[in-house]
Amino acid sequence: CSNDEESPPNFPFTADPGFKIQSAGSTRVSEIVDLFFTDDFIELLVAQTNLYAMQSMNTRQLRRHSRLKAWKETDLAEMRVFLGLLLHMGTINLPSLEHYWKQDDLYYMPLFSGIMSRNRFQMLLRYLHFTNNEEDDGSPLYKLQSVLDHFNTVMSEIYTPNIDICIDESMMLWRGRLVFRQYIKNKKHKYGIKLYKLCESNGIVIKIRVYTGKTNEPNLRGAQTKYNHSTQIVMDLLQGYMDQGYKVYTDNFYNSVLLTKLLTERSTYICGTLRKNRKGNPKGLLCTKLKKGQLIAQRKNKVYVCNWKDKREVLCISNMHKPVLVPVTNKNNKVSMKPNVIKDYNEGMSGIDLSDQMLSYYSALRKTLFWYKKLSIHIFETYIHNACLIYNNQVRLPPQEKLDALSFKDKVVEHLLGEKFAKYKETSMKKRTTIETFHYLERQPPTQKKQKPTKPCRVCTKEKKRKETIYYCPICPKKPALCVENCFKKNHILLSN
Repeated sequence: CSNDEESPPNFPFTADPGFKIQSAGSTRVSEIVDLFFTDDFIELLVAQTNLYAMQSMNTRQLRRHSRLKAWKETDLAEMRVFLGLLLHMGTINLPSLEHYWKQDDLYYMPLFSGIMSRNRFQMLLRYLHFTNNEEDDGSPLYKLQSVLDHFNTVMSEIYTPNIDICIDESMMLWRGRLVFRQYIKNKKHKYGIKLYKLCESNGIVIKIRVYTGKTNEPNLRGAQTKYNHSTQIVMDLLQGYMDQGYKVYTDNFYNSVLLTKLLTERSTYICGTLRKNRKGNPKGLLCTKLKKGQLIAQRKNKVYVCNWKDKREVLCISNMHKPVLVPVTNKNNKVSMKPNVIKDYNEGMSGIDLSDQMLSYYSALRKTLFWYKKLSIHIFETYIHNACLIYNNQVRLPPQEKLDALSFKDKVVEHLLGEKFAKYKETSMKKRTTIETFHYLERQPPTQKKQKPTKPCRVCTKEKKRKETIYYCPICPKKPALCVENCFKKNHILLSN
């Protein structure tokens, strides 16, 4: 190692960052969403869901009155509606899935029952599948590999990140049994499935990798398996982004002198904290006692390792800095001196935290789902998170048309519901107009079999009473049969609410 000063390497940034899909004006919400929820991808969900339903029914004995006997194959239009309702559940948080279809005044949500029945939604959720079970290749992720590959492929095709990118892990809460469940004490969700993410500094998630245990590392796709676990992760996530002058920020779990050397050879900057026990660390830095605020650094070739003492000693590594102390202003407007490495690292690592924060809002994840379905829904929500940021970052988009996360998700749900939502709004409008119309009772018209036909009273049926009546309301939607006494009044009070 050397203490001689030398300028960092000069790697020109050659990528063309931003949204790759060009149009004359700004791209609409529906157009961006359809880049993720493509017809081909949804057709895959349809095919595998229908196949899994058939396989399940062929391998199990259904009870005589099982609702699963009513299963009918789904199609592209229905799957889009199902996804729309599933994502909308994250916007409106109710205690259980059944509550979205309750007729109780406290929970009444007519949109869900007006678009899809509860039983149909539950069957689609039960049989939702992403791959053929008969093609199990032994990989822990085979059940959702198609969803993960689709996300990574689409992001590489439609978006190029800006110069500052970061790598870190995030956790998806999972407390059930799972071979590769992790515990990380400093995360919000301490138990769960660990995801390695490559993010842009603004929070857009570029690439995702799921940790499935060290025993599965030989299955890494495109990674150089001759390196240790943390180095392999970085090299795998950066496939397609090296040799272009990117600035990568990582923490001490990943950083090492070897990794920095490898990325320097690939014209890629890297910066971050460093563990003291990493192989290749300069011993002189670790042996020197520092006073508070003191900074020392050593260089080997183009790699700088520095040690700075604040409340405790912090070891850093970088190939993009010549370590010096710079003034930094905190939230209380107090100025302190920190190494430029630490300053840029703190700013560069904000992307992961920002994406985790945004994804925690309006989440549709539920406790009762299998782990692979829960993780797939998390990836679907990452689609929407990315789409929202891409939409708002468009150069041609007028400032007044930018949308917050909730407004954007509402538009996504409307788009996925499609014609079903349009018909629901039309029916809902008719109901509102009928409330203002005078209602009355008429006799049921005679049929070929009966001169005075009767039908079950709607209100009595809801109250689990068996009672038939010869009267109905011709003004109400569906023209319900109603008893003369209290049922006519009860039905129209409910309609007005």
